Amino acid sequence: MSTPRIARVVVEVAPIHLDRLFDYRVGPDVVVQVGSRVEVVFAGRRVRGLVVELTEATDVAPERLRDVRRVLGTHAWVAAEDLALLRWAAERFAAPLADVVRHALPDRVGDVERRAGSDGWYPPGAAPRPADPLPRSPDTAAWEPYAPAGYAVHAAAAAGAGAFYWRPLPSEDLGARLTELAGATLAGGRDVLLVVAEPVSAAADAVVAAFPDVTVDVRGASGARRVYRAWLAGRCGAARVVVGERRVALWPVERLGLVVVVDESNPALKERRSPRHHAREVALERARRAGAAALLVGTVPSAASWRLLSERRLTPVVPARGAERAAAPVVHVDDRSDPRSRGRLGTPALTALRRAVAGGRYGVVLAARRGEGRALVCTACGARLACPRCDSSLAADHRGVACEGCGWSRPDRPLCDQCGAARFAPLAAGAERLGGELRRTLRGTTVAVLEGYAQPAPPPPATVVMTRGSAHLDPPGPVGAVVLPDLDGQLRRPSLDAAEDALRLALRVASWVPRAAEATVAGSRGRSRLVPDAAVVVQTRDPTHHAVRALVAWDPGAFWRDEADRRAELRFPPVAHAVRLDVAGTGEKVVADLSRALPDGDEVLGPRPAGERAALLIKCADRTATLAALRPLQVAWSRDGRDVRVDVDPVDVL
Repeated sequence: MSTPRIARVVVEVAPIHLDRLFDYRVGPDVVVQVGSRVEVVFAGRRVRGLVVELTEATDVAPERLRDVRRVLGTHAWVAAEDLALLRWAAERFAAPLADVVRHALPDRVGDVERRAGSDGWYPPGAAPRPADPLPRSPDTAAWEPYAPAGYAVHAAAAAGAGAFYWRPLPSEDLGARLTELAGATLAGGRDVLLVVAEPVSAAADAVVAAFPDVTVDVRGASGARRVYRAWLAGRCGAARVVVGERRVALWPVERLGLVVVVDESNPALKERRSPRHHAREVALERARRAGAAALLVGTVPSAASWRLLSERRLTPVVPARGAERAAAPVVHVDDRSDPRSRGRLGTPALTALRRAVAGGRYGVVLAARRGEGRALVCTACGARLACPRCDSSLAADHRGVACEGCGWSRPDRPLCDQCGAARFAPLAAGAERLGGELRRTLRGTTVAVLEGYAQPAPPPPATVVMTRGSAHLDPPGPVGAVVLPDLDGQLRRPSLDAAEDALRLALRVASWVPRAAEATVAGSRGRSRLVPDAAVVVQTRDPTHHAVRALVAWDPGAFWRDEADRRAELRFPPVAHAVRLDVAGTGEKVVADLSRALPDGDEVLGPRPAGERAALLIKCADRTATLAALRPLQVAWSRDGRDVRVDVDPVDVL
């Protein structure tokens, strides 16, 4: 009697204490290979699994050994190098390998395989690779402001490797530049992975339009058939350009030569469920393993990217200061620190909006999203009420005031540190209130409130009030003015990353206003003066804030030089690493377990109540050591039935 063949399988079940390989017998008529996806019986249920090893030996008793029930498809779903990446992601983000597999592999649709086979490109290796397009010469004039690093990016895309951070000019045609880089990669016989944060992206549209015959685009796709066909085209090499949101960061690409992440600090690039991976980190690791080029695109670097830039593990591709200032819009700061300032919008803001509408364009007002106005400020002097432990903004709750970051609270309202007053109020107004006020003030002007993706803008001229969701889209049309009335609410949001996030959003929306020629007009007493034809107006009670200064100077690097020093005092990223735990129940036992297990020097903040759960934050210098110490606790908590969710390098740290 021959020894049975054994498949070692990652079974797609959730608990982390089951995060190991399980042995299954492979019948004589079953064709299976490493990388096959299979159906097996586990704990009495039919579940899917991924074969990661074939062997002839097993420690499982014969009477307990079960058969592989079914092989899903005739192809290996995961190549050896892709399996190594999945294992890396599980370790890097402290998640079960089964969770990573579920994110990386879509649902199978058999009819898609049959049609692909009829078309001649399935299974993998069945069809020749699509031909390389003819090489294109780079637009040297367009890349000149970024020289010499801009030329290095182009060379790396064509036939090299490296990791780059690109801050485009405010007026840059991002789609044209990315199309050039993708064309250079394809002409060199390599493939492209383009990850965007939002489904609406003009830059991604340009790349898709340039290479329609070899591109799959799954932005916003939800149907199982469409998703599986796109994934399978990448796995088989029929698609040479894969475009999508964060989920495609783990998708297969046959010969990866360039991976691009657009708007790398956008929170939407962070997965909300286990394994809670970040597309940026996966992209950088994929490029490193494949010997490919990685390009992160953004304005204000995330804390993680700033750390990599500081350690020279990312090459900055930034324009010369003269070119950047020449392309940046004019930013006017309306100092509202005087308590006598009345009205939601001041004279400079209203003047800019009226001028934009009179010129047949849009006036854009960026309103605070729900929750950004919770930060309390003194009604007498405008000073922020700050947490004494982590410096995050405080908000009112049933206990008095509380920090939504570290959990510190007190049962009464403290006095203002600046003027001694005892009255505080929420900082900002919402979009609907702003829209109503503008309709009363700008009579005869179309005023629309746009929230999220669903609402189209009215034709210009008009004033539109937008929130974060709609502001992540491309501009509604020609924009003549942008007003930021509640930047303080965004800067003082109860979160450590509030300042960088607010600056990134402000730069994005402000860049919609073109750098306009200044017109000479007659001023008072017969003097002439220069008046910009379009402007960005920022209302703030803190005009000296480093984020406001960086916006006016259009210099994100200056922001981080100040912000990094403040983070260093608090021992937060980018000078340290963070791991967030979300725990069912009160969290006291978890805190006790952590205090015994974590390396010396690790610091635990919390628990902060969050409904029926509690949130804790671990600050650490050595992330690898902390995760290694945390792993046995995760397994023990899982066996005890405690639901503990782990988020490594969370986007919103607190």
